[in-house]
Amino acid sequence: MNNKANLIILMVGMFIFMPTFCFSKEKSDSSILEKMWSYKRNYTHQNIGNTTNTYMRYTLNTERRNFTMFLIPSLYAFAKDDRQYISEIYGKMEIESLHKFNIRPQIISSNIPHDRQVSDAFINFSTPNIYDMTLYDDMILSPFYRSNRFYYRYKIENEDANIVHVNFRPKLKNTQLVKGYALVNRNTGRIVYTTFDGEYDMLKFHIDVVLGSENTSSILPQRCTSDLKFNFMGNKVTSHFLATYDNPTTLPDTLNEVHDREKMDSLRTFQLNDLEKEIYRKYDEQKAREHAEWLKEKEKEKEDSLHPKKRSLGDFLWDIGDKLVTSSHADALGAKLTLSPILNPQYISYSPSRGLSYKIQLGARYNWNKKRYLTIRTQIGYNFKIKQFFHYTPIRMTYNPKRNGYAELVFANGNRISNSSIIQTIKNMNPDVEFKENPYVEFKDIENLGLNYFTDNYIKAYNNVAAFDWLEIKTGIVFHIRRPDNKEALRRFKQPTSFRSFAPSLTLHVSPWNHGPYLTMNYERSIKGILGSNSEYERYEFDVSHKFKLNRLRLVNLKGGFGFYTNNETTYFLDYANFHEENLPGGWEDEWTGYFQLLNSDWYNMSKYYLRLNTSYESPLLVFSFLPFVGKYIEHETIYLSLLSIQHTRPYAEIGYGITTRFISIGAFASMLGKKFEKFGVKFTFELFRNW
Repeated sequence: MNNKANLIILMVGMFIFMPTFCFSKEKSDSSILEKMWSYKRNYTHQNIGNTTNTYMRYTLNTERRNFTMFLIPSLYAFAKDDRQYISEIYGKMEIESLHKFNIRPQIISSNIPHDRQVSDAFINFSTPNIYDMTLYDDMILSPFYRSNRFYYRYKIENEDANIVHVNFRPKLKNTQLVKGYALVNRNTGRIVYTTFDGEYDMLKFHIDVVLGSENTSSILPQRCTSDLKFNFMGNKVTSHFLATYDNPTTLPDTLNEVHDREKMDSLRTFQLNDLEKEIYRKYDEQKAREHAEWLKEKEKEKEDSLHPKKRSLGDFLWDIGDKLVTSSHADALGAKLTLSPILNPQYISYSPSRGLSYKIQLGARYNWNKKRYLTIRTQIGYNFKIKQFFHYTPIRMTYNPKRNGYAELVFANGNRISNSSIIQTIKNMNPDVEFKENPYVEFKDIENLGLNYFTDNYIKAYNNVAAFDWLEIKTGIVFHIRRPDNKEALRRFKQPTSFRSFAPSLTLHVSPWNHGPYLTMNYERSIKGILGSNSEYERYEFDVSHKFKLNRLRLVNLKGGFGFYTNNETTYFLDYANFHEENLPGGWEDEWTGYFQLLNSDWYNMSKYYLRLNTSYESPLLVFSFLPFVGKYIEHETIYLSLLSIQHTRPYAEIGYGITTRFISIGAFASMLGKKFEKFGVKFTFELFRNW
């Protein structure tokens, strides 16, 4: 009886106290997580402008490769010859804020050809920002940021007196989330160590981070190792990164990207392992052989200077391929020149209204001093739908960077523009003619002769300066020369074949609130008689835009405005600054948000006024991200809504939905005219290797 009684008492006790124990355990787990999420706010303070000495070392191993590796811009240099490379960097990490820091290399030691470095896509994973909303710059939602807790599951394990083991894993598979664990101080919530795994933009990664121990340094890495794997069309590349911070040796600020192996030997914080030593040994032997061959070649040139060595066909083709898929850089006479890759899928886009477009970019910069420099950025593109080349070349002389003071000269040709008043003028001059039925060729079916389409070449000259922190003033002149596509037909109708306009312009950019909306006011008036100007008009435009950055990488874009023309005494072209068709692709964010995707191109130039609103909502996890198999590749999803009111037509609306993956951005759009459905279309741009 005693044993039975004791058993009954034990069972009753467990029934009574077990809920209390479970509740206490759950409360304890919640308390630890709250401390972890609140640690940066409770135990650190902003420390802007500091620097710390940084040492970084990485190896790159090309395990498998084939001819398609030549198509990967930043891996082109690794597509032949050696399979193993090493690079070491010692420099300063500049801490702009607890949310942003940049690494400035000072001493470099590397065996990568042409003194190049591995792609930024690899280097970006060397320094995680554990306590920020994203672990890396605008990617990977951190499990240690409070508002991201909705995407993760947490489990407390292996508790001891001071350290708690916190496991975390995502609630769904997505490229913006990671899984791993952290060792957390029970009393303060400070993360002592963490490791996590994930996949983003063609890279699988495994990260180990040891954090600092006190004050601001406790939220920054003290040591970080990163193991990365890249797989693409049979190519396999692995990389191992080691980075240490807060190192004792401080180098002079004058040192900048100096290649010096001997100096690196004295700065290295961790000794090389056997593999790394072997890579350097093979590299030194190769350089010694090349030097010996060079000496022999020099001797041969002395013997027979009339027969210099010819470059092989392979070397010639290698150089051509290099220029096709990688950006080109050159320094000449103090100027820096850059050319975007010729074969760059990111500069290709398609939409039903604009068709297929492609462009390349050429840039140059010349510095007179720190406060005065000249920049040239040329864009050249082709639109296959209208079979027209486009060019845009701004030449800017910056004379006061602090006040954004610059003088700019722009040479460009604009979008093909229409002027429906030309046809009406011809009809008014021939009131007794029935154009549709007239047997004469010059008067037959005037609507289909293309008389209302013109090409536009223009020159703009501006001066811009920030009068105050919240006000920028841009003044200048705009000179347009518009010529018809069908010159012969206009000559037969005794109409001019060149329309010129000379217009002074004033633009005000106003941002009266920190992180508030950005306001633009534009005024332009054409004056007849100057430089052959035969057009007269007056245009007013007002525009407002704002980005609402929300937690968890969510973003709301708002862009709205209105404009109108006055003074209709002469024939003019309705050519708005903020309401126009963009034929050259610019990328996802600057082209898709703020523009109409399905709008007929003629509508931009048919109304004396416009009123528009464009908005979008972007989130990394919205609808398709929750689907199995597909959802894990989606980086963000966007919903678009655009509204328009113009003269002589019903209100126009567009709604769209788009997704961005590592391969492509694709969106589906539908339009309404009044209450009636009008059309449906799909738009895409390539995103493959955009960060490479």
